[in-house]
Amino acid sequence: MADLYISPSHIDGSSVSLMEALACGLPCLVSDIPANKEWVTDGVNGYLFPDGDADALAEAIERAMAQRERLAEMGRAARQVAEARADWTKNAQTLLRAYEQTLAAHRARERP
Repeated sequence: MADLYISPSHIDGSSVSLMEALACGLPCLVSDIPANKEWVTDGVNGYLFPDGDADALAEAIERAMAQRERLAEMGRAARQVAEARADWTKNAQTLLRAYEQTLAAHRARERP
């Protein structure tokens, strides 16, 4: 198994591969784009680096490898985030309500 998930993505919504890494209990080293910052807290369940900064990415990898003893703890924190926020069985009703509200608002605008 991998020690660390790395994604230098410049643009992303909620990344499925990031969710999978969190669920697998991997610390995540990701660019600091808004979608990633919703899931990764620097130093808690992974590391953030400035988007587009290759030197910062390299430094973050070195920092993670120098702190290997923390990776297991960070991995557990990653798994907790996934269990709390990325569980479709828990989120399905919220998503369904959002769709229903959107449809109801659209139908209300269509009525004369």
